[in-house]
Amino acid sequence: MSRLIQLLLVVAAVAFVPASYADPIQDLSMNEYKAGWYPNFYKGSGPLTCPRTCEAWVGARSESENSFEMDEQTRRTNVCKVTNKEEIILEPINAPKSHWLYGNQFDDYPVCFLHPIGYEPFRSEYYMCLCVESCTGPDLVVTQIHDPVWDPVSHVSVVKVTVSNIGSAAATAFETELKDPGTGAAGTQAVAGLAAGASVTLTFTFGYWVFDPDAELIATVDVTQKVEECKEDNNVLKYFKLG
Repeated sequence: MSRLIQLLLVVAAVAFVPASYADPIQDLSMNEYKAGWYPNFYKGSGPLTCPRTCEAWVGARSESENSFEMDEQTRRTNVCKVTNKEEIILEPINAPKSHWLYGNQFDDYPVCFLHPIGYEPFRSEYYMCLCVESCTGPDLVVTQIHDPVWDPVSHVSVVKVTVSNIGSAAATAFETELKDPGTGAAGTQAVAGLAAGASVTLTFTFGYWVFDPDAELIATVDVTQKVEECKEDNNVLKYFKLG
């Protein structure tokens, strides 16, 4: 296929690039992600754009942003990186000691554009793309165990526990447990459900002052494992404070 025909096909493809879609890694956030770099050649096919690279390798999305406001020529830019060892891209080879420069892969043009300091801008058809898979389900965590307070009227320790859903989908009904490992005392509170990004503060009581002399507490959200979460190993938070 001639270079002219290839160029015409690329230009035609650009016209059908979706106008907008969400940036996988959101700014000012520490959400649950799986991310990795993948070469833009897949089973002999390439060069591929970053969206097509990530879809081919792992069925994920490429890290990208809208670019029109910045350069007025392209709709979207994807994160790419280039090395001087093309065999790493074509093999592919995991080469942690290789050196890389980061650049932009625009729209449906399968090249990575770079502009290093002190050198002329250049582009390469051999690059890796940053592929991202975000949590698409609920993810429950204990965000805080508040300091215990003594209720002199009821003669109980009152402990509030805040749990949050940091996933991207609502959680169904679940239970949260607060336990004093020193005495074995424990309490459970039920929550009917929790929307994505929402938090709820639960109140627990113990029939004694939990500082004896120190306070040690363990909170576990979804203690009965009713909710299928993006991550199951972040449901526990420990509290310790000297009396």
